[in-house]
This record gives sequence, C-alpha cells and structure tokens, in this order.
Amino acid sequence: MQASLQTFVKWCRDDVLPFWQRHGVDHKSGGFYEKLHFDGTPDEQVARRLRVTSRQIYAFSQASVLGWMDARALVNWAVDYLVSKPRYGNNGPGFVHLLHPDGTVCDARRDLYDHAFHILALSWAWRATKDSQILALAQETLAFVDEAMGAEGGGWQEGLPAQLPRHQNSHMHMFEALLALYEASGDAGILKRLDGTAALLAERFIDPKTGTLFEDFHADLTPIHPAKVEPGHMAEWCWLLHKRAAIQHAAPDELAKMMGQNADAYAPKGRGFLLDAFDEDGNILRFTRRLWGQTEWLKSMLVRYDAGDANMRAQAGALLRRLQSSYFDTTLAGLWIDQFDLDGNPVSEHVPASIVYHLVSAAAEAQSVLDNRKDVVP
Repeated sequence: MQASLQTFVKWCRDDVLPFWQRHGVDHKSGGFYEKLHFDGTPDEQVARRLRVTSRQIYAFSQASVLGWMDARALVNWAVDYLVSKPRYGNNGPGFVHLLHPDGTVCDARRDLYDHAFHILALSWAWRATKDSQILALAQETLAFVDEAMGAEGGGWQEGLPAQLPRHQNSHMHMFEALLALYEASGDAGILKRLDGTAALLAERFIDPKTGTLFEDFHADLTPIHPAKVEPGHMAEWCWLLHKRAAIQHAAPDELAKMMGQNADAYAPKGRGFLLDAFDEDGNILRFTRRLWGQTEWLKSMLVRYDAGDANMRAQAGALLRRLQSSYFDTTLAGLWIDQFDLDGNPVSEHVPASIVYHLVSAAAEAQSVLDNRKDVVP
C-alpha cells in the first residue's frame, strides 16, 4: 500500500493542484471555472456554482497547511471574491447559489449545502493564512445558517427560502463544516452540535433495521419511499465519524463501523467500485460510478486502517491501483475521468472542478497515514 499511497499523494500534489492553479482560475471574471475540457481549456459558457469557489479554497488551503505548496495568495484572492458581489447582494446576508460566467448573479437562493462548503472553506482558509477576519466570517456564516435555516426537531432546512425534499447529504456536509470550524476555533460548543447531527444520522437518516443510509426526506425527516441509497455517502459518513472520534480522543463508535461496512457491501455489484445509486432493496438505480464515491470509499478505508483494522491496508492499496489504471489514466497529468459505466467505459464529457476537493481530501488522508503509520509497507 505504501507505494500506492505515495504515488497518489505525489500526483495530487505535483500534478492536480498545479494544473488547476494554472488552468482552473478565472482571472478575468473572478472565481474558478466550473469544468475543464479534456485538453485543459475551460468551459467558459456554463453557469457556475459558488460552492465550487469554496471547494477550491479548501483544496488550496489544505495543500498550504500540509506544506505541499504555498497557495496563500490564491486563497486570499479567492476569499476576497467569495465575500464580494456574491455575498453582498440585494437579498440579505449569506451567499448566492449560482452565477453567470461573468460573475453576475443568476440564482440568489441561499442553499444549505452551499453554505456548508463556505464554512468549511473559510475554516481551512484561516488555518492556511491565520487571518482572524476569515475565521470571524466562518463563524458569522454558521450563525446565519442557524438563524435562517434552522429547523424544528433538529437539523436545518435546505435553504432560504425553505424547500423540499430535505437531504441527509447537506447535513453530512454541515457535520464536516462543523468539524473544520471546531479545529480552527477550538470552540467546545461545536462538539455538542456534532453529537446532535450524528444523532440525526442514527435516529432519522438510516433504516433502523438494516443501517442503510437514505438520501431524501419529508419535512418531518421521515424518509421518502422508494428510497434512494448512495454508497459513497455511507463511506463519507464513516470517514467523518472516525474524524470526530479522533478529535475527541475516543475510539470510533459502532455507527462509524456500520457505515463503513455498509458501503463495502455494495462494491461487488460495482465490480470493485461503488456505483452511484441504488434503491432501498439493493437494485441498481444508476449504472454508473463517479470518482467522488471512490475517493470517499478510500478515505473510509484509510481511517479504519488507522484505527486498527489491518484488513483495510490491502483493500486501500488495491482500490488505489484500480483508480490509477482507470480514472487517473488520462493524457494530461492533473486531469481525470469523472465517470464510467458498469462495463468500465468512460462516459464523462468534461472534468468537473468540484472533484479537486474530493481528491485533495483523500490525498491528505493518505499523507496522514504515511506520516503516522510505520506499518504501511506490504
């Protein structure tokens, strides 16, 4: 596994991040391009989700904290863009959802999923720059989310204005954002909020009989049936719950272990990968597999290995080798194939910028294992 981890980290550090720093930044209109073509040129016509700016802020901040590169100037530039027109629009506080390519607003909705990434990005940007104004903005954004989107019975509405269905995914990313804000601020009150969101997972988001994670919910957080299941999200929850245990200096709980095991159980149907979506009975809904699901599965393996599950060493190494011979096998280093069908045929027509976040997060976890574990050699 050691060689595979080292190769993966080197590719993210030396190829992916520099490539997207050169080709993914829109210096004319601001922010970041939504996607690139396979020749590395940007799609300049497509509308842009503001959350992509925050995902890139996270990625370059993480790289700076790890010492892979000094991207603090880019991080500061991107934060300045984030808090300019997109934030200070005519519809009150918070961040708009969607922008035209020239940076003007085309959807001013305040979206919960987006705001989770803004909090995550600002928390990491503070860690990279130590600019106290950035940390204050992260805290201010959380306060806005609580006030504008907080829901009776726990959790948050999906946005402002409120909309249905409600989603576990946005709550999962709020959990991730709270973890990052706790690590940045040291605010002990956030730990209780993490526990509360984990309780929603255990009590509302999963099937009590099988532990299967459902995606979509009614206003009262009862699941919408027939339910959709995305195995990559179970892997992601496994990783997040292990990270919560680590910052609390505790052993991973049974919920964390169950999420990892449940994600693993879907791999045979994907022939060694996680497919994008199933129904609640285990039938395939989408005969495709995106890269993000595989990176989250890898992260779940690495944290389980770091927590003492020796079986994860071989599984993580094997998954990385499969990724390197498929998703990462492109003409231009720093790009990847985002999606395959069940037979292993690529179906992507572009390279989405949003996946840089997933790759850097997985590479950071791989770096942690290389730094902390001395038994990673085969």
